[in-house]
Amino acid sequence: MPSIKIQVTPEAEDAKELAEKEAAEIKHPQISLNARKTLDGKIMVMDHRDIDIVIDTEGKKIVTFPKNEMSDEVYQTQNNYFHYLSQKGVVERSSVHGGDVYASIQATYPDVIDEGVSAAQLVLLSTYKFIEEEKPRFETEEYYENEIEDWYTYPTPEDSTPLGQVPEEPRKGTINPYSPYSIGSYYSSE
Repeated sequence: MPSIKIQVTPEAEDAKELAEKEAAEIKHPQISLNARKTLDGKIMVMDHRDIDIVIDTEGKKIVTFPKNEMSDEVYQTQNNYFHYLSQKGVVERSSVHGGDVYASIQATYPDVIDEGVSAAQLVLLSTYKFIEEEKPRFETEEYYENEIEDWYTYPTPEDSTPLGQVPEEPRKGTINPYSPYSIGSYYSSE
């Protein structure tokens, strides 16, 4: 069954007051992340393809872990993430270093001096923006991997030769088995 949506609008005077009130309110950005909260209150962000990000709100620390295996690409992603955060002023550049766990990198973020601003929310917003900037790279790499796989498994007629259509030649390759400088010719000359 189709659903019916009904919107009730207030009278004209109330509508003006409501519009002025909405314009005066500060609108906070809404983000959506695949995040979990641990038993001790840390926030784990699992949206990135290469790394997991753990935000410790009590210790004011951000730690990144590789999702699967450590590689140069994963390290570069971790480096890019902390470089992004340091350029935005979220983490202290001098605090970025290797973590206690193998292949982890961590940094601390400072206290916020402005009242009404949450440091944890700023870290989450900056993390969300970093992941959004990385999405085109993920999509390009995934597309490229799928195209290469399809190219190898389903070649075009131009890239393949039907069975039995390979022309024969009397000599193939670059190594001449009857070269005067080969080992076989040295022993056969005696």
